[in-house]
Amino acid sequence: EYTVRGFDLRTIGPQDPYTGLVLGGNKSLLVNGEQIIHIAGPVRLILFYDAGQVRDMGQPFSWWEDITHVIPLPTPLLTDPLATIGISDPLVKPVIVTTGKRSAFKTSTGAEIRFFMPVLNVPFRLIFAYNPQRDGVLNHNLQPQSAFQFRFAVGTTF
Repeated sequence: EYTVRGFDLRTIGPQDPYTGLVLGGNKSLLVNGEQIIHIAGPVRLILFYDAGQVRDMGQPFSWWEDITHVIPLPTPLLTDPLATIGISDPLVKPVIVTTGKRSAFKTSTGAEIRFFMPVLNVPFRLIFAYNPQRDGVLNHNLQPQSAFQFRFAVGTTF
């Protein structure tokens, strides 16, 4: 709700190439654009465009990132449960293949309705967002990020 509005918190960032889980990062780049339309009194309609990316130390910000796929190791026809080398060997890893490039920036666009509480002066926010560049992003249930998001939030953007 406070960065790239169409994505779950902590779902954009460097990923483990084998599992796809987000590892987290130490630096972020964020761009927000808003058009505020006053409707009536404390109610406002906001049209927004957000873009951002997260990187770890030593990783530069870039326009493009690799699309990778993991090729699993073949399962042997005969397995020995007493063997110490093979599929269970932690030194043997599946092969990671790069198949293309995609935008490193994750973007979101949509509309938001803000209602400012008169006494508290804190906005209640209804956010409807569309995520055009959601490839490779998993939500907190480890499912691919959906195209449309609807959120309720309290507080300001910045």
